[in-house]
Amino acid sequence: MNQLVGPLFAPLQRWAENSQRQACRNAMVASTALAAGRRERDETQEFVDSVLARRARRAGAAPPSLPAARLG
Repeated sequence: MNQLVGPLFAPLQRWAENSQRQACRNAMVASTALAAGRRERDETQEFVDSVLARRARRAGAAPPSLPAARLG
């Protein structure tokens, strides 16, 4: 009897392990996407800051201070 039922339960016995592996893969994909977004946001901020600094130098003005939104 056990030889007949055993193969039917094998996938069920591995379910927890397979589920954990898939959850880890999903977390890695999400982490990679978040890191890419953060890197892109930082690069964009650096570019905007450099453009504003260049414009301020051309205009002969002092470089702008940090906006209030970035301070708090």
